[in-house]
Amino acid sequence: MGDASKLYGFDYWKGIIDSIGKFETTGGQRAPYKPLLLLWLIGRAANGKGGVVSFREAQAELRSLLSTHRVSKTEPRPQFPFVYLGTTPKIWSVRDRAGNDIAKMSQPLNKTKSQPAREDVTFLKAEATGMLAPRFVTALGEPELRDAIVNELLNAEFPESQHQSILAKVDLLWHVRLASPRRDPNFRESVLRAYEFCCSFCDFSARLRDQLVGLEAAHVRMHAKDGPSTLSNGISLCTQHHRLFDAGALGLAVVRGERKILVSQHLQAGMGGGDLVSLSGQKMRLPQIGYEPPAVEHVEWHYKNLFAQPERQLV
Repeated sequence: MGDASKLYGFDYWKGIIDSIGKFETTGGQRAPYKPLLLLWLIGRAANGKGGVVSFREAQAELRSLLSTHRVSKTEPRPQFPFVYLGTTPKIWSVRDRAGNDIAKMSQPLNKTKSQPAREDVTFLKAEATGMLAPRFVTALGEPELRDAIVNELLNAEFPESQHQSILAKVDLLWHVRLASPRRDPNFRESVLRAYEFCCSFCDFSARLRDQLVGLEAAHVRMHAKDGPSTLSNGISLCTQHHRLFDAGALGLAVVRGERKILVSQHLQAGMGGGDLVSLSGQKMRLPQIGYEPPAVEHVEWHYKNLFAQPERQLV
């Protein structure tokens, strides 16, 4: 890398990314909308679309992207991350046609309006254009640095099982090399042994030439969100149920002391999906005697932050 890359390498950009204000819903759920927007913008830059995009052009695509990762019953509004990421000008800024910083427009456009100008969709569609900072675009041109920045965003906000699908959604699948985050090497072995090498949702277990296949140790509370690599935060899941659990299609609840499986009402189970729906309200397989089941605080974190509420009626 050249001199500019040494001066503005990964540690520099990591510090800026870590300083981006995190939005939470009124219920206190994490809302990864700014990281998703930033990944989408990086995808545009990597595919030769540049670092400039109007809100009118971005609105529909962003709405679709954010909706697939919404964390509350309310549909996410793309104007919020589009504008408020602009409070981090070393990465992104949003201006009107006159060159005014829209993130600073805290007053309504006129007396007939109640919302601030920076949240007025009609105004934004007519006036707002966002731009990635030129120095950030230069950094993204360095493949190793782009890989590091994208992996930082993914590992900080999303379960590892979702990383590949997110890259596909933001058109980065062929532009970024995924790097697995560091994990406690004993976590997988301890969790799978505790659950007797079976999926805690469906009892699946399989070996190929004495090698365990299709079974994984899942974190209930995301590792990147202070989820410990301990038995109280781990469950054994088959690959399918792990992906669905991380995506929020499946979850857990503690009902009168029992750990019961939740199925999201948003899950559309097609042919062969009846078995998924039938999991609703079923007791999960508990670990063998002497091992802790998932702790209540981790179960509640997953329900609040990852599960696609509301759940189907428990049986």
